[in-house]
Amino acid sequence: MKHYYILLTLLFAVALILTAGCTQTSPAPATPVPTQAPQTPPPTPVQTEVKPSVAMPVGMGTPGPTEMLPVNYNLEFMVQGNGDTSNPYMVVTLRGGNGLNYDSRVDVQFTKSDGTIKQDSMLPPFYIGQSVSFPCSTYQNRVEIWVTAPTVGKVKVYDQIVPFKSINP
Repeated sequence: MKHYYILLTLLFAVALILTAGCTQTSPAPATPVPTQAPQTPPPTPVQTEVKPSVAMPVGMGTPGPTEMLPVNYNLEFMVQGNGDTSNPYMVVTLRGGNGLNYDSRVDVQFTKSDGTIKQDSMLPPFYIGQSVSFPCSTYQNRVEIWVTAPTVGKVKVYDQIVPFKSINP
């Protein structure tokens, strides 16, 4: 029984020691006294010569935003590689759409991974299966497509980096 009293007394003493520091109130923070800063004249501006930087595009660049054509001027495209690594070509094919009879021009810009740019156009009369092809890189290529439609003008409808081969399991 005495062991319980000794053990209980020790636990109580340890609890008092652990909580003793937590019950004190913290002192109020000191408020700084404002001082007057010495008055100095404003610095004179130093003129530096600014040279305009000319940034050359690196590789294919980054695909930008595209827009949707109104429904009556819309065209659909398919972009894919031919799969032949000895003679690689990327083909952009017109798949159809309401704009076949109304649109006036389709411009395709093709950029290889080394930065080489090639352009081609499709002109009316448009038909399903009409295509343009470009010699390409066997890794990745960037394809941009602009459609010129009446009352809308020239609109970028496609801008993506396309792998030469699709991944087939």
